[in-house]
Amino acid sequence: MELHCELLLYLDKRRYLGKMKDDCENFLESLTEKTVSKFPSLRCFLEIDVMDVIDVLPSLGELIIKEPLKLQKMCNDVLFACLRSIDVDNYKLVEYSQVVVVLRLKCVPRILCLPNPKRYKGLTYFEGTLLAKSESVSYVYHTVWSCPEDCEDSVNIIHYIPKTPPKCCICRSTMYENSGLRRCGDQVTATFKLKGDYLLRKFYIVDDLIPKLKVGLYYALHAIVGKSIIIWSLEKIKQCKAPMTHPVPRDLDVLYNACNRSPWKFIYCLASSLAVNVCPLNCFIQLKINLLLSLASIKANVLTNSNIIHVLATGFDTRFVGEIMNEAAKLTDKNILIGTSNTDVATALIAGTGGIAAFPLPLHAYNQKQIFSVLSAIESGEIMNETSKTKLKCAVWAHGMDFKKIVMFNVASVFGNVCRGDHGEFSDNIVEYLLQGSIEPSGITEDELRALKDISTYLSIVAGIEVELDKLPETLLRSYFLAARKERPRAVAISSMNSLITVSLTSARLCRRSVVTIEDAIFAIWLHVCGFPEPRFAPEEYLETPMNIRKLNKIMDGFKHWLEQFTGMSNL
Repeated sequence: MELHCELLLYLDKRRYLGKMKDDCENFLESLTEKTVSKFPSLRCFLEIDVMDVIDVLPSLGELIIKEPLKLQKMCNDVLFACLRSIDVDNYKLVEYSQVVVVLRLKCVPRILCLPNPKRYKGLTYFEGTLLAKSESVSYVYHTVWSCPEDCEDSVNIIHYIPKTPPKCCICRSTMYENSGLRRCGDQVTATFKLKGDYLLRKFYIVDDLIPKLKVGLYYALHAIVGKSIIIWSLEKIKQCKAPMTHPVPRDLDVLYNACNRSPWKFIYCLASSLAVNVCPLNCFIQLKINLLLSLASIKANVLTNSNIIHVLATGFDTRFVGEIMNEAAKLTDKNILIGTSNTDVATALIAGTGGIAAFPLPLHAYNQKQIFSVLSAIESGEIMNETSKTKLKCAVWAHGMDFKKIVMFNVASVFGNVCRGDHGEFSDNIVEYLLQGSIEPSGITEDELRALKDISTYLSIVAGIEVELDKLPETLLRSYFLAARKERPRAVAISSMNSLITVSLTSARLCRRSVVTIEDAIFAIWLHVCGFPEPRFAPEEYLETPMNIRKLNKIMDGFKHWLEQFTGMSNL
């Protein structure tokens, strides 16, 4: 009885009782002599803030978590009492089973919900990414059954279709359904990739929850698990920006100051920490830099909706590029590897929302359908599936050399960002590294793990920074783009301009700046020129990635001098 009183007090305090009364009055006004005999259903939707209930009435909040069905029955009692309290002649003709309260929960504390137990009468919590939803179909939530002997008060109202017809409580005859009195709602089948599960799960989502479903988003599902799983409510999980006062990992702060706040020095040092167990420390630096920028762009896209940097690495078909991509992808919250067979590219790209979708094998190893599906998604920015289309919200990483199936320049124009993979320049270092590893096997150290964790934390911190493009860097990027298009129009696609701007913005974001400087623009142009197939615009000595960071300044100074001549701009 105390719980009933607490429920009434809470519903009255939050003005839910007034809503119930209004629904009851509207329902009774709609009743006529004809409609009363059809036993219509009164459904009242209530959205309850669970954290608010726990704060105001802890015992009632505990009831919501542990026995939600009992709470729903109590709400049904309250709604029926509201109906009876209205002085209208028709209320006597309405039965208790015609009245239903549909509870929707929000702000459910995850820590109080058990993670998917079986046959638990309390509230259960799931979370995962919505991969697909079916077309809307109807389902039955209100059926009316009558006795063939016309017994008095023998009408039975059930809120589903039973497997076997019920029997009359008076004469025990098998009842029949008045199919014309059915009440139906809308229902879709939603496919989720739940956290911690390898197999996909399908749930039925009904009525007012359907508009909340958007393919690719991450949801928290609150359900009751019995013979079947009933989804009571769902909420979108959205990552928030880190506050400006959030401390940066100390080692990275010291490193940034030691690099004189230079973007190419700082990003060079960060990138060299990636995949240290795959190749020597200073090998494939250009690839690692592009992967690091892509990681930063996808984290920023989640928070600020900025552009995403996709990566296409060209070079020999060796295992090192694919393994470096696999290791770098672990720094994101989600990473999906696309296989060569029985893999739906659209589903993989949706599952990788907010993370990385990588092609671990050379691109030519995949079939034509997979290749053109991913190229179409990158070019249009949309993923097409069977029932709907959604925006591409993941970064695509691919590599390869044999592009006989597709023209190289067409692939590069779609990706926009091309970098050098394995061209054989690191063969001696890799052979020595592998030989040393076979003699003295060593795994990744604690310092290396801590460095990777610091980088992942740092990327999350700077992801929320809004960056603007200043006038001088914009002029430099435009001048370079026009000069490059004039020099080699086929190799420099229109999408390259967007890639140059995105790389510049990401470089400034990694340096914790809100405005792009001329150094960020020069760094973006250097990466763009380095990714060109040979022969390239600039002299080769300006495009080499040095094994020592001290030589990087000399290379960048020489590249600046060449860029001044190439674009006609001075004092860079």
